Amino acid sequence: MGTGTSYGGRKTFTSLAPVLDLVVVNTTLIEGDTEGPADFLIPMDAPGVSVDPVWNMMGMRGTGSHDLVLDDVVLPAEALVYRAPAGKRVNQANPQLLHVPACYLGAARAAREEALAFAASYQPNTLDRPIIHLPHIGALIGEIDVELAAARHFMYSVAAKWEHPVADEGAGIAELGAVKVFAIRTALSVADKALRIAGAHGLAQTHPLQRLFRDIRFGLSNPPMEDSVLRMYHQQALRETGQA
Repeated sequence: MGTGTSYGGRKTFTSLAPVLDLVVVNTTLIEGDTEGPADFLIPMDAPGVSVDPVWNMMGMRGTGSHDLVLDDVVLPAEALVYRAPAGKRVNQANPQLLHVPACYLGAARAAREEALAFAASYQPNTLDRPIIHLPHIGALIGEIDVELAAARHFMYSVAAKWEHPVADEGAGIAELGAVKVFAIRTALSVADKALRIAGAHGLAQTHPLQRLFRDIRFGLSNPPMEDSVLRMYHQQALRETGQA
């Protein structure tokens, strides 16, 4: 892809597509015999730009992640907003990926709040006070809070390595991927425990918990995939033991 030439293609998973004014498209810039990763900022009202409303999913419906269609779109030179330095690989560590675990931990936090609100207000006829006072409900809340605290601190510690780099202590691709894996595992566990607190009430179509549960399941499909992260740690272990 180069500036000043027409471009056609399709970008899947374009989050918030129906309301965007501008969209960043990650692609490969080709100039002569060289090529490399680059970002282009494209106006949504540019000729040839359209949205194909194909986002019809069980969860994450609110993201409106439809397909972006580019049909003979011509871009000016200033549309190129980022170009990777010479020699940079596409698969190098990218701290911007931390937004993925942050989003899912946010959904998990919301599930916790919904569970607490329900437990503090729901009082069956067999009890003289709300279920939040029951020992097994308290244990579930405690487990939720411990899991969320661990996941948040892991994510913050990796983010801090990029904000305040320390010599010989960089956060690589594996650790960035591990944050996502741990966050998704935590969010899934929290959503499950939140539904155990709310019971069948949380599965009602009108209850936010069922939506949060479905949204969090989407984390399993967000790259990097869990198996690829575990494989990176396996390769590290092989190198550490001289077996690579």
